Amino acid sequence: MKRILFTVILMAAAAVMIPARAQGLHDEIALTRQEIQTDRQAIVAANLQLSETEATAFWPLYRAYRQDIDVLGDRMVKLMEDYAANYKTLTDDKASSLLDESLSIQADEIKIMSKHAKKMRASLSGKTVARFFQIENQLNHILRAQLADEIPLVKNK
Repeated sequence: MKRILFTVILMAAAAVMIPARAQGLHDEIALTRQEIQTDRQAIVAANLQLSETEATAFWPLYRAYRQDIDVLGDRMVKLMEDYAANYKTLTDDKASSLLDESLSIQADEIKIMSKHAKKMRASLSGKTVARFFQIENQLNHILRAQLADEIPLVKNK
């Protein structure tokens, strides 16, 4: 869990740096995201405690879910990079545009979770699916709290 926190802080710090090292920054973020995913999967496995039969059904569904969620991760990285690039000269219109994209990402996340919860319920018990999404939500809250702590607020004036 501490490793996830460290990699999230690194990702957040990298995302709000001056984008002069664009390719290097993209590589750092990609590596950090891969480390987070590896840690996340280990945490899910340790806390979900699936039988062999359940695991056979769950892990392909999990990979499909993460694939869809990763698309949102790409959008979030782009949003953070856009914010970092415009932070010092942020206009009201740009701030509104960034907010709209952030809200759109959040709405799409709920749609993806709902879609995959339905698929998982077809193969797994309701308790297992509920526990998975509890674990997923806890991890997301930790990541978001770390990001919120690292990304500066919009200057109001």
